[in-house]
Amino acid sequence: MKTPLLRSGACFCLCACLCLSCATMKSKMDLVYTGKVTGALSQQLVDSYAESLKDPVAAQQTDEYTNWKVLYATNRSQERNPEGKIGYANEFDRSLQYGASEVQISRKNHSDLKSKVIQTIWQGSPAPDGQVEINSLSAVPEVNFFEELNTLIAKSPQKDVLLFVHGFNVNFPSAVQRAAQIANELPFNGAVVCYSWPSQGGVEKYLLDGQVAQASVEPMAQFLETMVKSVPQGTKINIVVHSMGNRVVMRAMNRLPDNFAETKPFQNVVLAAPDVGVSEFRKLAPAIIEQSGRVTLYSGSGDVALVASEAVNQERRAGDSREPLIMEGVETIDVSAVDTSFMSHSYYGSNRAVLSDLFAVLKQNSSATQRKWLVSREFQGHQYWAFDKEPPEIRKVRSASL
Repeated sequence: MKTPLLRSGACFCLCACLCLSCATMKSKMDLVYTGKVTGALSQQLVDSYAESLKDPVAAQQTDEYTNWKVLYATNRSQERNPEGKIGYANEFDRSLQYGASEVQISRKNHSDLKSKVIQTIWQGSPAPDGQVEINSLSAVPEVNFFEELNTLIAKSPQKDVLLFVHGFNVNFPSAVQRAAQIANELPFNGAVVCYSWPSQGGVEKYLLDGQVAQASVEPMAQFLETMVKSVPQGTKINIVVHSMGNRVVMRAMNRLPDNFAETKPFQNVVLAAPDVGVSEFRKLAPAIIEQSGRVTLYSGSGDVALVASEAVNQERRAGDSREPLIMEGVETIDVSAVDTSFMSHSYYGSNRAVLSDLFAVLKQNSSATQRKWLVSREFQGHQYWAFDKEPPEIRKVRSASL
């Protein structure tokens, strides 16, 4: 058994590694390469989908900004600042809180949303600090929340919802902003919802976040069940969950009603860099597979945060692709070849190639075998997929230019 001293040392290493997450170490070749990958992916996407892409129902554009409506649910306690404006603290609340927010994203260096999917040049990460702001937060009763959600669903071309669940070390404003950024970067033209569990908002509180994540399982299950029963039948619910948030979502989905396995209410469940032990993942995954049309696992071999988490938890994490976790019913995608960020933990929301792949999953409902930029690989006789260092589409373009 791990001694407290060793666990503390491992946790310190985790904190030290994560404190470097704001740094990016991309060379010019990294940027050029990622841009080429983006071009290859986008060209295939545009052939079959971009013409039908409509303006997102949750977004309004001006010349300078895109304003996103992000609905939210949370089991954080509500608070008010001295000016009387509401917010949500890191404290746990046993009752669910609902609301709506408006997030403003600068359009500087960003193309029009309708043309974003056909980009052929590198745009970098989502807007840096200072370019994403929450303009408003308003708490609403549960009934009003679902009325607004259903209004957005009715207006959306594909009748779909993006539900984003964050990982550890994320406060409430950051969670809502991140949901808007992902919708903006994909782009996603349906309803956008953020579920925020009360992460304590500090890398030194990793172990405490694990306890809070467990305490948030029941509220998360309650929210998922209520959402499925409240939206119109046939609504395409897509869940994107990151890091430690996978513990909350996967455990919660194992508490949902048995009939969900028959109705499969979730079109896609995307498990990005899951900070979940391999043994627990294998135990929890069957219920997620039964309830979903498709389950996608994004993993990477250079994920420093998950390597540190393994040291703390004494078990390899599901999002670590050094030994790919492969299960029937889960499409495992190794992003190592295209993720050039230093930490390699938040690629799901900032890497253009991964975002393009995620677009194909959520908006085209494409399987891994249909996404031609991925290559099939084997590990111990089992199949998984990976981004190639030079996809066939890029080789073709390069050869033609010689």
